[in-house]
Amino acid sequence: MAETVKVATLAELKEGEIKAVSVGGIRIALHTLGTQVFATSDICTHAGCLLSESGYLRGEEVECGCHSSKFNIKSGAVITEPAVETLKTYPVKIVGEDVFVEI
Repeated sequence: MAETVKVATLAELKEGEIKAVSVGGIRIALHTLGTQVFATSDICTHAGCLLSESGYLRGEEVECGCHSSKFNIKSGAVITEPAVETLKTYPVKIVGEDVFVEI
C-alpha cells in the first residue's frame, strides 16, 4: 500500500536545483520546474551516482554528472545513454506550502 509523506516545503526548493530527501531509506531527488515539483530516484541507473550531488537540471531533463546520462524528470525515461534503465518516479502532491511524495 502506498504511503504519502511530507518531504519538503516549497520555500526549501529552488528552480533548477535538485534537492535530496530520504523517505524510509529511499533516496529521492526533488526537481522544481516552474510551479511544479517532480520526484525521481536520486540514484542514477547507470553507475549509482547521486543526482543531487553531481547532477544538473535543465528544463525537464536531469543529467548525471558522472557519465552524462540524461533522464526526463516527469517520466524517468532515458534520454541519453550510457544509462539504459529508466529512473523510478514518484507521484508528488502539493498541499498549501507542503510537498508530499507517494512511496
